[in-house]
Amino acid sequence: MPLHLLGKKSWNVYNAANIERVRRDEAAAAAREAAEEQRMQEDDAARRLAILRGEEPPPPPPPPPRPEPESSSRRPPEHIAGERPERRKRKRAGEDDTDFEMRVATEQQRTPAAAAAGGEALSRLLPGPAAGAAVSLVDERGHVALFAPPPLDERAERDGGKKREREREDQSQGGMRFSDAAGRGGAGLVVGGAGPWYAQAGGDGSALGAEAPSKDVWGNEDPRRRMREAARLDASDPLAMMKRGAAKVRELGKERSREAKERERELRQLRKEERRRERRRRREGRDRDDVDDLEGFSLDGPSPAV
Repeated sequence: MPLHLLGKKSWNVYNAANIERVRRDEAAAAAREAAEEQRMQEDDAARRLAILRGEEPPPPPPPPPRPEPESSSRRPPEHIAGERPERRKRKRAGEDDTDFEMRVATEQQRTPAAAAAGGEALSRLLPGPAAGAAVSLVDERGHVALFAPPPLDERAERDGGKKREREREDQSQGGMRFSDAAGRGGAGLVVGGAGPWYAQAGGDGSALGAEAPSKDVWGNEDPRRRMREAARLDASDPLAMMKRGAAKVRELGKERSREAKERERELRQLRKEERRRERRRRREGRDRDDVDDLEGFSLDGPSPAV
C-alpha cells in the first residue's frame, strides 16, 4: 500500500494553506503592479500636459520604497534599546552541552537583573494568574521548561481545530490511508466498536466470515468475492500446492505406465507378425523345393540311374 506522505509536508504546493498563501501573495502583487502602473500613467500624462503647455516637465518621481523583509524588523531588544549585549559565555573544561546550559540557566536565575528581566519577559508571555509571578525554569519533575504549557481548555480547543482541519484535508485530498484499512467509513469494524476484525484475538470469526468475503475493501457488495477468495486461498495454500504436485506426479506415472504398456503391446504384435511371416516364408520355400524335385519326372520314362 503506498504511503501518501506528500500531503503532510509543510512545503507541499497542493496544501490548502499554501494554495491560499500563494493566492493572497499573487493578489497583493497584482494590486501593487496595478497601483504602480496607474502612478506611471498619471506621471506620463502630467509630463505630456506640461510639454503641450510649453512648460518645463516635472522631474520623474523617485521609485516607491520596497517593503522591508520581516527578518530586518526582528532584531534583539538590546539592539533596539541601544544596550550593550552581554558577553557570550563559554564552556568550562570537561563540561558538555547539557551541563553548560544548566549552569547558564542557574546563573541567570541567581542574577537579580537577569531574573527581573526574565520575569518581565515571561510575564508578558504567560497569560492568566501566572503573569508577574516568579517563574522557574525547572518544573516539579526537574525538566527545563522555557515556555509554560497552555491551559487545558485552550489546548483541547486547539487540538480539536487541528483534528477538524486534518479531517477536511483528508476528505479533500482523497486516496487510501492507514485509517481506511478496516474499510472506508469503518465498514470492516466489528459490531460494537471493538476494533477491526483482525484485532480480535481468539475470535471464531463466524460472524465476519459470512459478511466480509462478500464485500470489497470499500464495503460494497461483491458477489464474486467468495470465489476469488477461495481461489486465492487455494493457490497460496502450501498443502494444496503439495497435493496438486503429488496428483501431477501420479498422473505422470500413470501416463508413463500406459505408454510402456502400449509400447510393449506393439512390440509383441510386431514379433508375432514377424514370426508369422517367417513361417510363411519357410512354407513357401519347402513347396518350391518339392516342385523343383518333381520337375521332368514321368512314369513312362526310364528310371533314373542310380
